[in-house]
Amino acid sequence: MSRMSTLEKRLHLRTISPLKKVLARLKLRRSSKPKVKGRRMKIAFFTDTYLPNVDGVVNSILSYRKELERRGHHVSVFTSGTKNDEEENEDAEVFYFDSVRFPPYPQYKIALFPFGSRQIVKEQGIQIVHSHAIASMGLAAVATAKTLNLPLVGTFHTMAPRAGFLVAKDEIGKSIFSALTWQAIKQFYKPYDLVLAPTETIQKMLNENGVAHTGVAPNGIDTQRFFPNHNGHLVREMMGIGENEHVVLTAGRISEEKNVDVLVKAAKIVLAKENAKFIVQGDGPARTKCIKLARKLGISDHFFFTGFVKDFEVPFFYNACDVFATASTFETQGLSLLEAMGCGRISVGADALAIPELIKPGKNGFLFQPFNEEEMADRLVEALRLSSKERKRISRAARQTALKYSIKNSTDVLLKQYKRVL
Repeated sequence: MSRMSTLEKRLHLRTISPLKKVLARLKLRRSSKPKVKGRRMKIAFFTDTYLPNVDGVVNSILSYRKELERRGHHVSVFTSGTKNDEEENEDAEVFYFDSVRFPPYPQYKIALFPFGSRQIVKEQGIQIVHSHAIASMGLAAVATAKTLNLPLVGTFHTMAPRAGFLVAKDEIGKSIFSALTWQAIKQFYKPYDLVLAPTETIQKMLNENGVAHTGVAPNGIDTQRFFPNHNGHLVREMMGIGENEHVVLTAGRISEEKNVDVLVKAAKIVLAKENAKFIVQGDGPARTKCIKLARKLGISDHFFFTGFVKDFEVPFFYNACDVFATASTFETQGLSLLEAMGCGRISVGADALAIPELIKPGKNGFLFQPFNEEEMADRLVEALRLSSKERKRISRAARQTALKYSIKNSTDVLLKQYKRVL
């Protein structure tokens, strides 16, 4: 663990100055504030997770909020949290409600009695309630919208029915958990005027399980921030990774459903054929398990578990890798995958849930059978051994895929969906 701690210190202390200097030199173009067409809206986002947490839901909310406000709309956020969260964020439009931690994932919190949101929403003149939550803040969104007779929209972000591993070890128990959870989700979304899925795959699953009034509104990424450049060498230099070594990166929450252990097992096979290093950028309850597995397999010297890195550092990590990999079977869309594609990275992902909507084998990346470390290793080796010509072709295709999901395009879709209920 001392090696990991030292690495984290190097990342956070030594990268700040050089990375910021590079950012300044890049002078990324920022779009001028557009003229607002149509009416300006006052929107309330309800969420069970927000800053200081960092995950796909939070990143989605931050991106949407920034783009909506850029267009002249007003967005308030209602979330679970603590006094410390409120003091740290210092955002007058974010309202935190006292919470308790969720034991399986201590970084997440469940708000206690968040129904004071109704008065705040009324005072602010909110015109539409958009819930990104399925726990207590989701219930608060329902109560607020129905009491004030406001349109109620929800986005289904998390594949909760596949979280049976939290309560059951055998397949029968997991199946029962899934069936009961889908029933709960169906009941939860009954009061909603519109339920949005980030992908067509998830919309189909919602419909098959009795959720009505659905639509698709993909989460977007900042394609001006996540774009191909040559500054990944800074990360390589800091980690002591040689020019002749390949780099495979995975990023995000390290939890059971993300299956990072499958990547660790695949790495053992890859290292018998290729000279490579593996970066696991993120944190979560399964991190220690994955570190121990790498040690058990005798490949810990080839792994860097960085923990969460600072927000401005994230694009540099994507650009440092040759291949981005994810073994997750839990993705309703896959924002980290899209961010990597935005940086022109070749991706290897599990053929599960929404990932095949993004990765087209041989065109912009590669797929493997879920939980199959041998096949994952084969696809990683295939990606690492691409010719320069093929690598450029797939990289360009990955970038083009990401551009379809720019936050501008995604917000256009979201606003069209809002019109269905306004």
